[in-house]
Amino acid sequence: MSLKYALLGLISKKPQTGYELYTTFKERMIYFWSSTHSQIYTELNKMEHEEWISSTYIYQEGSPNKKLYTITTKGEEYLLNWLLSDKIKPAKIKDEFLLRASAFHLLSEKEIIHLLDAIIEREQRVLEATRKWQHDNEQDEEFGIGDFVTAEYGVMYAEMYIKWCEKVRKEIRKRSRGN
Repeated sequence: MSLKYALLGLISKKPQTGYELYTTFKERMIYFWSSTHSQIYTELNKMEHEEWISSTYIYQEGSPNKKLYTITTKGEEYLLNWLLSDKIKPAKIKDEFLLRASAFHLLSEKEIIHLLDAIIEREQRVLEATRKWQHDNEQDEEFGIGDFVTAEYGVMYAEMYIKWCEKVRKEIRKRSRGN
């Protein structure tokens, strides 16, 4: 349900193609929301049917044609109503690694440490990429408060995840020595 709001928010900044929206999800929203290519296009079609967005075709020689999506007045009103009126629900965490962690009792210390090290490496890459994106875009006139706020969340989330993994790794080693 929230995907439509994310898309409306992105399109409200500037008209975009479906591919640009998908790329934005991969680059800017990776740390707080994810979506597949097909989910985005399905939602765009629904929103166009609801008249929250409109599209124009861009004809290209030698490449497939593309649609440029623009938010409508009706779509902007819908987005504003959601921003200001809808009740804010508690955050939900869906983290596959936490599911794995809940079954660590089946693994050896070495296997757990290996998994934790892999997650630390992943989060360090996310942290570096987010900081680079932030640095590369903060002077851009399109870099707004929403971009700042969500990028800061991404930085702090990655830092927290790394600290958590390091703490767990230390605890695993401590428990292993105690047995």
